[in-house]
Amino acid sequence: MTSTSSANACEYANSNLEYIKSKIEDAVVAKDFGMAKYHAYKALNGIEKTRSNFLDCGCEGTIESLENVLTELKIATKTDSFKTSKKSLHLALENTMIGIKVLRVYEQENTSVYSNSMLVMNTKEALDNQNGMFLTHDGAVKQQVHNCLLGFESSLEKVVKEVDCNEARRFVNNIYEESRLILLNTELSPHKKEYHQRVKTLTQDALTQLDDCAVID
Repeated sequence: MTSTSSANACEYANSNLEYIKSKIEDAVVAKDFGMAKYHAYKALNGIEKTRSNFLDCGCEGTIESLENVLTELKIATKTDSFKTSKKSLHLALENTMIGIKVLRVYEQENTSVYSNSMLVMNTKEALDNQNGMFLTHDGAVKQQVHNCLLGFESSLEKVVKEVDCNEARRFVNNIYEESRLILLNTELSPHKKEYHQRVKTLTQDALTQLDDCAVID
C-alpha cells in the first residue's frame, strides 16, 4: 500500500511539475511585465497548493529543486525590474526542468527495482534465465528514456525558438554540463546512463542551433 501510495503521489507530482513549468514558460516569453508576474504567481500558487504531493512522493532532489524555484519566483514577483524578473524566471524554469528530470529518473529506478524483484521472486523462468531477462530489459532502456524525454525535448525546442539567444544558450549549457559531469560517474545504472546521454545529445544539438542564431544576431 505504501509503495502504491508513493507511486500515485509521484504521478501527481509529475503532473503538477508540468503545469508549473508551463506557467513559468508563459512568464518567460511574456512581453508585458504585468503578464509575466501574473503567470509567475500562477506557478507560485501551483507549488504551494501541491507541496504535499512532492513530500509524499519522497524524491528529495525534486523537492530541493522546487525550493530553488520558489525562491526565484518570489524574486520575480516582488522586483520592480523587468530585467531582474526575467533573470529569476529563467533560473526558476531551469530548476523546474532539473526537478522534472530528477523525478523521472527517481520513478524509473523505483519501478525498475520493484519490477525486477517481483520477477526474480515469483518467476522460476526468470531465475533460470536471468541473463536473457536483463538483456531484454536493457534493450528497452533506450526506448523508455526516449519516451520519458519527449516533453523535455519539446520544452528545449521552445526555449531555442522563443528565449533570447544568449539567455537560452546559458540555460541549455548548464543542463548540458550537468549531464556531462554526471556521465563521468562509472557506477551509473543503465537507465541513468542512457537518460543523461540522451539529455546531453539533445542539449548539444540545441547549443548548435543557438550558435547559428548568435551568428544571425
